[in-house]
Amino acid sequence: MIVKRHIFHLAGYDPISVASSHRRFRRELATFARTWGVEAGVGEIERHEDFSCWRATARGRNWAVTSVYEPLDWHDIVRADMERPLRVLLRRGFSAGADFIASGTVGRYFASSLSYALFFFVPFVYVLLLAALSIALGAAVICALGAQLLHVALGAAIALGAFPLLMRSLGKRLRVQQGLADWMFSRDYLRGRRRDVEARIEAFAARIAACARAGEADEIVLIGHSLGAILLIDALAHALDRHPDLGRSGTRLSVLTVGATIPKLSLHPAGGWIRSCAQRLAAEPAIEWTEYQCRSDTISFYKFHPVALEPLGPANDALKPLVRRIRMREMLSLGTLLRLRLNLMRLHYQFVMANERRASYDYFMFVCGPVPAAELARAATGPVGYFAVDGSLRRIDPVPAARPS
Repeated sequence: MIVKRHIFHLAGYDPISVASSHRRFRRELATFARTWGVEAGVGEIERHEDFSCWRATARGRNWAVTSVYEPLDWHDIVRADMERPLRVLLRRGFSAGADFIASGTVGRYFASSLSYALFFFVPFVYVLLLAALSIALGAAVICALGAQLLHVALGAAIALGAFPLLMRSLGKRLRVQQGLADWMFSRDYLRGRRRDVEARIEAFAARIAACARAGEADEIVLIGHSLGAILLIDALAHALDRHPDLGRSGTRLSVLTVGATIPKLSLHPAGGWIRSCAQRLAAEPAIEWTEYQCRSDTISFYKFHPVALEPLGPANDALKPLVRRIRMREMLSLGTLLRLRLNLMRLHYQFVMANERRASYDYFMFVCGPVPAAELARAATGPVGYFAVDGSLRRIDPVPAARPS
């Protein structure tokens, strides 16, 4: 049974700060406590020279866990990307999109995940729609005033002025800048053009290794969400290069990739090094790796193996990671699910938020629960089979393992 745990969380391409992450954690932890009938609390942010963290506690009638939660923070890099001038985002974002199309990568998306292939086009389609709306506004002025030269010039000026205004208002709400910056970043990172990110990943690798060697926790759980899953396997590959005994001595490590987009880059012809990182992690017997996938999450690769890079089936059942498929309807109430059904980003983030119902996947059970992460992942019903209605741990022997899915 786990008493002390250290969590490393690596978020996706999101400008959310450590302070905002802490507020969300506090809010979601309260939901987790209600769902499972336990007591839970979270401390304030502890600022250190090269990292920040906070401590969370959870307690049932016959168990108690203290967790150190440490975000592997890179939101400042994301925010700087998104704040580039609009002309830079448009030029480099569309150039990156052209790269992924010309290289055949988008074609591979269609073969592996239709929903993700369609998601690829979203920011570019939004830009074209906002441009069309700007032109329509200018044309409406010309139609209303007449086609004299002065009126045509006025309509053109309105169209040109409306586009950046629409991008800053409606575009921001639609996450257009974030989408363009995401593809710009992905192309540059894939092709080794992001020294800032490489330095950050080196720092992440060093921090993970130092924590493992310290041996202060019963286990370390490393969680990569969305694009953060790619950075996490990159950081672990760096750590294993420098510390080949990682996970074999010191604290044991378990890796979770949730809502992950590893094939986003590993399907690109230039993604050989990412494929190697994933294979390296999968081949390391001392580190457990589980990936959770969900059909309702269109911003990931459902029923697609992140290492074999092929649809899930018997041929890759034995290959890490263990892939578990989950259902949003088991995690959320019907009313919440109906309210969120068109909010694709919110469904994508459910992987790192608290459930309203007890389910086979629960982010906060991996963060705060007493059952080892690898055992919890292998259990057919996840945490459900371990806990009584009152939140007490009713079994500490392993429950039957789930068949690879």
